[in-house]
Amino acid sequence: MNNSIYLYKDINEMNIIINERNARIARLEKLIYSMNLIGGASKNSFNYLAEKLLQQLENDISSEKMKTIIESELVVAYGLYLNEFDSDKITDDIMNWWKND
Repeated sequence: MNNSIYLYKDINEMNIIINERNARIARLEKLIYSMNLIGGASKNSFNYLAEKLLQQLENDISSEKMKTIIESELVVAYGLYLNEFDSDKITDDIMNWWKND
């Protein structure tokens, strides 16, 4: 009986962690979407990018590495050209968001 109480607490704690992470992904996705990188993009177009960047942020990535990942993803996964976005500003905005989130 006692073990089931601990299991219940563990499951609840895990659900809280998952929900917090999903909320962070949603907030980061909203931030990226607000940058208007792709005209006419749907609100969930940047879910993959938000998940990838959040994972890197959680691992204490440097700004330089973050910039490289942003450039790579926006070019390879989203089909943008480097001259279509300001990777320095995007990186700064995301790093500042992370510090303040």
